[in-house]
Amino acid sequence: MAVPPLPPGQAPTPATRPSPDEALRAQLEETQRQIAFLSHLTVALFEDARGHQATLGRLAKLVVPHLADWCLVDLVREAHAERIAAEHWNPDLEPLARTLPRTFPLAPGAAAGVAGAVATGRSQLVEAVPPPAPGEPEDLVALRRLRPRSYLILPLRARGRTRAVMTLAFAESTRRYSPPDLALAEDLAARAAMALENALLFEEVERAVQAREDTLSIVSHDLKNPMAAMLLGIQRLARLVDEPKKAQGEVLLGKLERTLRGMNRLIDSLLDLARIEAGRLQLQRRPETPLSVVARAVEPLEALAAEHGQRLEVLVPGDLPPVSWDPDRIVQVIANLVGNAMKFSPDGAGIRIRAERTPEGLRFAVQDDGPGIAAEVVEHLFDRYWQPAGTQKRGHGLGLFIVKGIVEAHGGRVWVEAAPGRGATFLFTIPTPPRP
Repeated sequence: MAVPPLPPGQAPTPATRPSPDEALRAQLEETQRQIAFLSHLTVALFEDARGHQATLGRLAKLVVPHLADWCLVDLVREAHAERIAAEHWNPDLEPLARTLPRTFPLAPGAAAGVAGAVATGRSQLVEAVPPPAPGEPEDLVALRRLRPRSYLILPLRARGRTRAVMTLAFAESTRRYSPPDLALAEDLAARAAMALENALLFEEVERAVQAREDTLSIVSHDLKNPMAAMLLGIQRLARLVDEPKKAQGEVLLGKLERTLRGMNRLIDSLLDLARIEAGRLQLQRRPETPLSVVARAVEPLEALAAEHGQRLEVLVPGDLPPVSWDPDRIVQVIANLVGNAMKFSPDGAGIRIRAERTPEGLRFAVQDDGPGIAAEVVEHLFDRYWQPAGTQKRGHGLGLFIVKGIVEAHGGRVWVEAAPGRGATFLFTIPTPPRP
């Protein structure tokens, strides 16, 4: 992003001293340039908060050469500082920047240099660099390699902590820093500190999400292996049950198997939840026809529907062409919606599954003859962990949230049309290429 330059101010000579009006106009113009500079810089710093290193690197590039010949930015660690950026107006001097130390200690109680800015939380203005002094901080010794004529050291503070330190220096130019320059730089440092804090918080959230996803993956792996062994044992045990208790044993083993399969689905749902929230739900796209996908979703539910006298009606045209999507994920979506419809419909009810092409893409609908849904409930249906208050708990409140995540990962949308006493229709669309 282009940033308006701030030309150095020069004191007028007696022969060219401006009039009071001219001086006031020049002061106003300079103030306007400073405001424009800070505005542009603020927008640029907050454009992308996905990494503290990128944020500090942009900061260094934005202030050179407008406010400095050199800009050094150091991130504050526990007991040391780490050089993140070193920028100079002349690219030929980049090798010199690489000779500067990448890390140096932060001596407690220091009064000068980067350590002094961290210890005191205050900026330092050095209008003219004095000769070297014994015991000078390591970062100031290194700074002398750049031959500065004048420099500013500014702490970037957020939430009462110094997160980083920015050093601005004039070296090749004849400019010198003054108190007005310090005020402008401190305003800049405050804005940069907020951008840096945002970047650090974003990284912290990213790490937390990754840690949760890693934990869920480990737990699911460690649980699924013994659960698979238990399911295998149940199935083998079912074949060993003899009369006259065979029927009773089969009922008990059937309950155990359904419980284990329910636990397995819950683990998969938690993993999907973590991936969706982190924006990492991956799709394995391949072509498959809508009718085939719907048939795969409905088949495992037909026996359960028959137990309750419910009818599953598949009203999907067989001539709908294959779609490039993740068919296994769409099976998961349809099975979830049909399962919900069965759960909330009375015995003997019908559940209809439709699909058709629309200008928006391929549209699916799952319609039931259940009790309908109140308007105040509809707006929360796709929230995670949400269930209507005062109703019997029939799940974990993850199914519709996952449905929404899968559909949106395909670029589609999902919604519900319902009213109390009139059943409910859940609809979702999957974008498809236009017909040739």
